[in-house]
Amino acid sequence: MFQSYSFLLQSKSAAKPIIADQARFFSITASTNARQYKSVVSRLVKKRKEYKEGDEKPWYLRIPEEKPKYPLYPYGEALFFKRSDRGLYGGQERGSGYQVSEMGNRTPRSWLPNVVTKRLWSEALNKTIKIRLTSRVLRTITKEGGLDNYLTKEKSARIKELGIFGWKLRYDVLKAREKANKPLNYDLKKNPNGEDVKVFYSGTYKGEPIQLTVGRRKLASLLFPVVRNHTTEPLSFAKFGVEHAKASFGDILKECEGYDMDLSNVSFKPEVSQ
Repeated sequence: MFQSYSFLLQSKSAAKPIIADQARFFSITASTNARQYKSVVSRLVKKRKEYKEGDEKPWYLRIPEEKPKYPLYPYGEALFFKRSDRGLYGGQERGSGYQVSEMGNRTPRSWLPNVVTKRLWSEALNKTIKIRLTSRVLRTITKEGGLDNYLTKEKSARIKELGIFGWKLRYDVLKAREKANKPLNYDLKKNPNGEDVKVFYSGTYKGEPIQLTVGRRKLASLLFPVVRNHTTEPLSFAKFGVEHAKASFGDILKECEGYDMDLSNVSFKPEVSQ
């Protein structure tokens, strides 16, 4: 009886270092995160052949009818964890490993990244966006100082971990910033009623000074029905727009003056200073 009891004590004491080594070997905190990050950074995508004008294209190549709204994501879709393309997952995927018991039994298991749904404010888009993202990405956004700063970082590792959803959101933010920094093509002036209106052009029309409150495209659209009524050949608005795409305000006003158009609804005369 004493010998069997001592044997159990000896077996338990001998099993302790083995279990400790196994627990240390199957640790899934730092090593798994580093492996996932490395897979994102070093991910290779098959190069697409670029065709230029005049090149012979294969018969199976489909040409889209409309130009895509967003540029092609250079790193492609996710191969395994497809849901990462619908949010900001930071390159995290489904993890796998073993659950080691006290006796050293290994049970295979898997786990998902900690995904939360948050509403984040975008300064460039001036609205709140509902996003599914991981807690790690949420901490990174806080560290970067906002969603826009996180999306617009130029490092290749950041672009690789954005995914398709983040790539499209990044494009929208950059376009909004470019539009905000673009200089205005109009001036704010007061009309005879004392109201502030946008003035796109100041010049002369029929020998008198005039200030237009519409842009060049709107002025061309007002000219189109008049030109169509005075021509015998069929004229479409698309063809008319192509012909007047590079026309200046002065050229369009001369054409309007030739047809004796009334532009009082889209213009006003400036006050003459005495």
